[in-house]
Amino acid sequence: MHQSKPGQQETVLVVDDAESIRKMVCSMLCFSGYHCVEAADGQQALRILKESPEPVDLVLTDIVMPEMGGPELAREVAAFRPNLPIVFMSGYSDDPVVRTLESSPALFLPKPFTAAALTEKVRAALDNPWTGIPGAQTTSVQ
Repeated sequence: MHQSKPGQQETVLVVDDAESIRKMVCSMLCFSGYHCVEAADGQQALRILKESPEPVDLVLTDIVMPEMGGPELAREVAAFRPNLPIVFMSGYSDDPVVRTLESSPALFLPKPFTAAALTEKVRAALDNPWTGIPGAQTTSVQ
């Protein structure tokens, strides 16, 4: 039976160029029992994933960021951690990448969001098998 428990000390890597959003998201997740690691951009996130001794269970990334956005980060991560779940968040609904990911609700969390919506999306991403990002490979999308 599926149990929707709060975090059980799973580690979420929160990637957003806005420090205030990273802090808020981490605060919400920590309150629900998750451990958070923060990255200000895709490059820093990759360094953390490759060099950190502590395992990361999920990446929660903004889509639109300078240097390396969420989709590019996801492609890089898929190359060395293909089974690591990724959830995208964004407040830019007119971006074509955002529109594509919005069509995959399991992968997308629109900003602004509530703590309940955040923890529900993270829990679902951790509990369900990761099938990758639509369009990144030939995977059927439901």
